[in-house]
Amino acid sequence: MSQKNPINSKLQKWREWMEVIEPEIRLLLRDARVFWEIRIIIHGHQRTQDFHYGYLERSYLDHVIVSLRRQIKPYKGRISFVGLLHEIAENPQELSDISFDSVRSDSNDMPDSASCSDVIGARICPEMVTEDIAQLILTLEACETFVDERLAYLEKHEVKTAPAFKEFKDCLKLLDKTYVKYHALFYGDGLKTLQPPRQAGTLKGLIKIADDFDADLPEFREYM
Repeated sequence: MSQKNPINSKLQKWREWMEVIEPEIRLLLRDARVFWEIRIIIHGHQRTQDFHYGYLERSYLDHVIVSLRRQIKPYKGRISFVGLLHEIAENPQELSDISFDSVRSDSNDMPDSASCSDVIGARICPEMVTEDIAQLILTLEACETFVDERLAYLEKHEVKTAPAFKEFKDCLKLLDKTYVKYHALFYGDGLKTLQPPRQAGTLKGLIKIADDFDADLPEFREYM
């Protein structure tokens, strides 16, 4: 009877990092969902709209940009997703051969996210990891520019165009997608997303339909 190959110490450390990183990204995605739901609630209270919109946006921007930097701008000695990717890019063999087989021995199917474009045989492609890091950093930089412009806009400083929230949405979507890809390489369990499932009825009674359903909503024009 054959025995499973033991997981080496570096791979075990990486898996422990994944266990720390996953709930942090889940919370970040959940908070983004809550932000948009609260905006909908505020929209129903015309008298306090501007005050609450401003407070909510400033608080959300501060919170999310810090959380994104934590995962995408690694600091020495701190656990982060991009920090993990850097280690994988420098030591791709740790997810290959014996180690690769040992962490995936319980998986019968190769997930789409761990296709031949991502691995060569049982070897992780370091170029793929490096490209993933570059894409995450690029989307974070767009978010940082967005925050600078958005806060200036809220403070009535002159800006050419009022920025929208697309940069944050794109960054969160990419972070989710990239995490899921490496989760598949570690565990092979077919995880699709860390996005929280939508729950029907959470805003019941808080949304009112206008008489003219097709009327323009100027408060949301920048998000359309």
